[in-house]
Amino acid sequence: MTFLQHARRRARRSAWIVWATGCGVYFLAVLHRSSLGVAGPEAVERLHITSAQLGIFVMLQLGVYAVMQIPSGLAIDRWGPRRVLLVATLVLGIAQTTFAFATTYPVALGARALLGVGDAAVYISCLRLAAQWFPATRYAGLTMITGMVGMAGNLAATVPLTIALQTYGWTRTFAVTGITSLLYAVLLLRPAVAAPYREVHLPGPEDALGDARTPGAAWRSVLGQVLESWRGGERGHGARLGFWTHQATMASGTVLAMVWGYPYLTEGLGYPDARAAAELSLFVVATLAFSLVVGPVAGRWRGSRMPLAIAVCAAILLAWLVLLGWPGGRPPELVVTLAFVVIATGGPASQIGFHLARDYTPQTRISTATGLVNAGGFLGAMVGAVTVGLVLDARSGGANPDLDDYRWALATVVLIAAVSTLAMVASLLRLRGRALARVAAGEPVVVPVVAHWWDLDALRPHVRVEDEEPPAP
Repeated sequence: MTFLQHARRRARRSAWIVWATGCGVYFLAVLHRSSLGVAGPEAVERLHITSAQLGIFVMLQLGVYAVMQIPSGLAIDRWGPRRVLLVATLVLGIAQTTFAFATTYPVALGARALLGVGDAAVYISCLRLAAQWFPATRYAGLTMITGMVGMAGNLAATVPLTIALQTYGWTRTFAVTGITSLLYAVLLLRPAVAAPYREVHLPGPEDALGDARTPGAAWRSVLGQVLESWRGGERGHGARLGFWTHQATMASGTVLAMVWGYPYLTEGLGYPDARAAAELSLFVVATLAFSLVVGPVAGRWRGSRMPLAIAVCAAILLAWLVLLGWPGGRPPELVVTLAFVVIATGGPASQIGFHLARDYTPQTRISTATGLVNAGGFLGAMVGAVTVGLVLDARSGGANPDLDDYRWALATVVLIAAVSTLAMVASLLRLRGRALARVAAGEPVVVPVVAHWWDLDALRPHVRVEDEEPPAP
């Protein structure tokens, strides 16, 4: 065997190279996903659309993303993350290149929908690579680093993308990013190598479809897997709690970063383009900084996860109330910056949902549960993005919206965050009730719990002990 052949074989078996290659796809996916954050006003002018139609861009993209989470998880469970990432990279490249040359609203809308399809499978594929190629003790750290790679893509979609749009224009800027994804797919054309930490039995066609061979039976089997992940079965309600945690923490920040933050700053508060782009860059930097704290804490101390998530949700709601309820409507720049920094903590805190899915889900369904959790935040963001646009159009009557219009429109995002937080707390109380029943029966639990005054008997589900929280791994 030659030195070159040996090096290639060693590279194919390197866990770090395999995982880093997947993270490269995630960087590009987040760059494509976030590109409308600073290109929104230019899209309105180029495509001759309204604020509501701009919101539909993001609604459709995130809606497709959320809907595709479960099929993506099933595809990863069946065919593996490498093949799914290869297809996703090609779809992302085609979608972004189409968007670059779109001159009509329907074509651009179709391109963003296709982008949501490709984007849907990328993050959970990277998490699956981390779970299969590294020991469990490194999963929390790798989840944090994966999220940081995505933030780097988000950062590239702020000031650098603004400069590129101003210098090279719409078509060349988006065409270059799309072609980059198509070229990157070459790195995924490698022979398959068995992952060292995967289970001996991985789901195959018979697991995805059951013993039935008819399409109807296949869909019933798939739906059964999804419902089982949501109900939790004998493994608790981790996926359901993760769903609401993901939505409560990240949905409002996603709406701000992906589409309405830039127009709010420029059209509502009157910031110059460079200042608004810098504010969004600070949002991403704050997200990155908090990831360095939240990731290790959530990974090392399981008992701290939900108190941390609740604290972050409360801080985000307070930041929104200060930002939108400031007397006179126009907060000082320092207050705006601090509010953006606080809202940015939701991105890192949303990772707690994935930890819950991993701890409370059997390995054979972990990608399905992860997809279910990931759908939570993006469903909330989808509803928020389009609702803001509808309120802006309704209040402004088709004219340029003013600051009061933005305040009323963004208040709908606060409502979504509040409802999601209440649902998260209700799911947590239910899971604690199951855990307390298991502790009372002398059974082990994932996270040690002690009854407090808020653990009312009326809130505890009356279930059998054998259906309680799983034993500690």
